[in-house]
Amino acid sequence: MENKNEIRLKKIPLLVLLEALKDVYERGADYVDIIGVPGVEQDSIGIAINREYFAPEDEEDDDDSITDEDLNQLI
Repeated sequence: MENKNEIRLKKIPLLVLLEALKDVYERGADYVDIIGVPGVEQDSIGIAINREYFAPEDEEDDDDSITDEDLNQLI
C-alpha cells in the first residue's frame, strides 16, 4: 500500500544537492524548504529559505582587523 502523503523525488544528483545545501548553510541558514518537481527523465528540487531560517547574527562586531593588543602579543 502506497503512502498518499509521501512525495518521492527520484534520481536527484547528490553532489549538486550537497553543494547547494553547504552553500546555504555557510551563508547562515539553519533550515530550508525543499520544493520538488517531478520530471520525465529526472526529478528536480529547489531550495527556498525564509529570513527567519537564518541564525541570528552576533551583536558583537566581527571585525577581522588587527588591534594594538594583537600586535603586542606578536612582539
